[in-house]
This record gives sequence, structure tokens and C-alpha cells, in this order.
Amino acid sequence: MIKKLIAIAMAAALSVCAFSACSTDNNNTSSSSQNTSSGNVQPQKAVQSADNYRNFYQIFVNSFCDSNDDSVGDIPGIISKLDYLNDGDPEKGDDIGIDGIWLTPIAKSSSYHKYDVEDYCSIDPNFGTMEDFEKLIAECNKRGINVITDLVVNHSSNKHEWFVKACEEVKQGNFDGYAKYYHIVKEEDKTTGYRLIEGTNYYYEANFSDTMPELNLSNPDVRAEIKKIMKFWFDKGVSGFRLDAIKYYDTGGDDGKDFCKWISDTAHELKKDSYIVGENWSGTGQISDWYSTGIDSQFNFPMSSAIGDYVTTVRTGNVKKLYTTMQSWQKNIRSKNKNAIDSPFLSNHDMVRSAAYLVKNLENEKLAAMLYMLSPGTPYIYYGEELGILGSDKDNDGTYRLPMPWEGDELDKINVPNIVGITSAEDYVVTTVKDAQKDDNSLLKTYQQIIKLKLQNPEIARGTITKVIETSESYAAGYVTEYDGNKIIVFCNADKTETFSGEISKSDCDYSGIAGQVTARDVTDSEQAKLEGTTITVPPMTAVILR
Repeated sequence: MIKKLIAIAMAAALSVCAFSACSTDNNNTSSSSQNTSSGNVQPQKAVQSADNYRNFYQIFVNSFCDSNDDSVGDIPGIISKLDYLNDGDPEKGDDIGIDGIWLTPIAKSSSYHKYDVEDYCSIDPNFGTMEDFEKLIAECNKRGINVITDLVVNHSSNKHEWFVKACEEVKQGNFDGYAKYYHIVKEEDKTTGYRLIEGTNYYYEANFSDTMPELNLSNPDVRAEIKKIMKFWFDKGVSGFRLDAIKYYDTGGDDGKDFCKWISDTAHELKKDSYIVGENWSGTGQISDWYSTGIDSQFNFPMSSAIGDYVTTVRTGNVKKLYTTMQSWQKNIRSKNKNAIDSPFLSNHDMVRSAAYLVKNLENEKLAAMLYMLSPGTPYIYYGEELGILGSDKDNDGTYRLPMPWEGDELDKINVPNIVGITSAEDYVVTTVKDAQKDDNSLLKTYQQIIKLKLQNPEIARGTITKVIETSESYAAGYVTEYDGNKIIVFCNADKTETFSGEISKSDCDYSGIAGQVTARDVTDSEQAKLEGTTITVPPMTAVILR
């Protein structure tokens, strides 16, 4: 049944967002996603990103690829899989099209997750050597991939020499040296989160774990050390940093926003075009407020996870509400920092896998991918999300960090501690990379199509949303986005069964036709989106780009 639009005040711009690269030379575009409808325009050439608006891929190093069969993922393993992420040819479209990689911590640490750093200017021996890392950077540079690494400075390891020396000094009654690197107080001054320094009556702050003492981020000597660390990694070729736990920068009496401003300013002083993204799992108010520090990006936690805006839209179909929220959020963060770059995502290494809370439904996973990947900003794909990796529903880190299923037998090869609720590969593997690459209807192919569309239409990531296009149906809506003097329209029908048809005004931009389409459903050519004059017809669970 086709529901008619009563009235659309549509800001039509360059594209109605479609998640398929409608170019005839893309052999990997499935028939269900090709745009064979009337009203097409010739797609633009896919152009590699040259700024900080990129499509990032988060790699939890321990679990991605094991190159030497020691049950631990490593840097040589990542190098061996780079062509899967990006083969260097953005026009071909048979890789994912990733142009940014975020590596979780790689420095020396006794834990498998490496968030308790023992030596900031090192590579953990389980992951390889510094030479391996330098080769990774070189290979990424050949493909136009920027690499950022986790910079964990809210806390160090309790095995770090700074903390070891601090404890020795405290026992000697000396509080003027390394003891100032940490928040150390007398027993009567301790609060929640403080742990005893053995053999003394003094306590150190450690909110996460007793193995993670929190640094005194107000101390000028600590800041000098952090600056040296950043310079070391910039010199090695990283493009920026993911700042772990900035939410906790303001504990222990520190001014967290002041430190965030300092670290952001220092990064840009050391490398002008560096990119800094912060982890701040807070509400919209705090995240928005912290953009005033000048930080480039923060992860958009309110829109992620099982209860966030993207998945809520998948469940309700109310895409009009989503686009209104997106426009409001963009205005909000840019009012704090005119260069703010939103960082949308679905899940990460601390969260239940998105495929699990989308109930292992391929169409829902595709629609969720369409919604967040077509949002303005720099999105993040958690490794394996493009395959629909599952985990148990237990609240346990091990189930969020399962091995990447290249062939399907990786669960027995890579050691992820404390896996709860996983007894066999079938518990977490829906498909493998090998099989997904051969399946034109796979989630992987949808991600490939989406990213190629974004490389063809730079307005999607970089543009300013100037208008939300409302229709008589909440499930069908779009937005006009403007960048570099060009406008496009991203339009989506998020209903699971209803086709949408209605008139589109050209009052806000003079679009010529459909520049691309992506759909979550296995539709026939007759169900492709169509533009006839100013009447657009969009099948269920489909997004198009008007340009």
C-alpha cells in the first residue's frame, strides 16, 4: 500500500541519501541495492577523505587477527587484513572503504585490554614490535588511512615506574616528587574510590581498579610527561588520539575541562591537523558543554546502544524525530565549538554488541547502519559490526571483545578471558568475512555501499543540516545538508512494510535526481526508489540521496 504525502516542505539538496553506490562499474553492489529507477543522476567520483571527516574502524587489537598462532591478536595481523578495510582504490568498492582506524591501547601492559599502561612509549610484546607499528603506519599511509591510538592518561598502571616511585616516596615521608603525579591523601581525607598504599596510612585515587591509580592532571610535571608522550606518537605517524575516560578528568580535585582544553590545544600545537576524540559516557548536557574545550569530537553516547536514538528509530520507524534530534544536536555542539565533529556509533568494546540488541535481524542491522553512518560527522564501526557479530546478553567485557571471524574457527585460536555465555562459535558467529564477501545481501556489502556513497557525496559527513523535511508520515522524512556551496537531501523511509510516495518542493535547492540508494530489504528492481518530476517514491527501509 502506497501512502500519499499530503504536503512536504522539502529542503532538497544534492542528494536523497541512498546506501548504494549506483555506479555500473561496482561489481559488488547487490541487485537489491542498485538504483535502476528513473530520475537518476550520474554518481560523482568517490574521493578519498583528506580531512578529519572519515569512516573509522575500531580495532580491539587482542581480538582482531592473530598472525603467529599465539592466541593473541597483533599488529602484523592487522597489517595482513588492511586490504579488507581499504585497498587504496575508493572507486572500486570491494573493500569496506575505511579511512580511519582507532587502535585500542597498544603500549606495554599486563592486562589483555591494555588500559593499565606500564610504559607509554612502547609496544606491548604480545602485539609485536615498534618496527611492526611503523610498518602499519606506512601501509596505512599508502591507503589513505589515518591511525589514532588510545591515549590513557586518566590513570596509569600501578606497575608504571611513576607509581612505583610514588609509593616508595610516600613510605619515606616524601610528597614532593612522583607522589605529586597522583592523588594521594591521608586516611581522614579519603573518599569513595581511594585505595590504601600498603605499609602506610595514605590512600591513592583509583576509581576503576586498584591497578589503575589516577594521575594528578593538574600537575605541570604530569602535563609535561603527557606532552612528551603525544609527541613521541605523532613522530611515529599517528594522526591523533582517542582520549579514554575524559568523564573522569575532573576527579581528585582536578579541573577536567581545563585539562581537556590543555590536551586538545597541546595536540594541535604539536600537529596542526591532528584529530582528538573523547570518551565521555554522559548525557547530552555534559557532552555538549565539553565541546567548549576545543576538543574535535566526542562519542555520541546518547544516540548509541540499545536505548539510543538510532536503535529506537529502527524499532519505531520515527525517522522524523531522529532527523530533528540530529539537527538540534549539530546546532548545539557547533554553538560550543564551530568546528565540532560529531562521532556517532552503535556499540564499542564496553557495550553489548549491536547485533545482539537488534535481535540478530539482518534488516534491522542494515537500517541501523544506514541511520548512523549517514549522520553528519565521523562515525565509528566496531570491528565485526559489519558482520553482525553477537555476544551473550551477560554484562561481561569478554562477550563484547570476541575474535573477528575471518574463517569461523577463531574462537578457539584467540584467547579472550572471562567469556560468559559463549560455548561455541555458533553463539557469536552469524557469518564469516569469507562468506560475507561472497554474499551480495550481506551486512558487509551494505556498509561498503554506504561508505562509497559518502565518498561520492562529501556533504553527508561534512554538511550543515539546514532543514528537516517533514511529511505526513513520521516514518518518512529527510534533511537538507549544505557543504562547500552544495546542497543534497538525505531522505529515508524507515517503515518496515509501507512504501512512501509524495511531492518534493524544489524551493530549498534545485536537485536533479537520485544520486544513490541503499535498502535494508531484498527488493526487486520494480521496488527501487523513483523520482518522477517532483514526486518521489521510496520503498520500505530505504534511504536515497537527491542531488
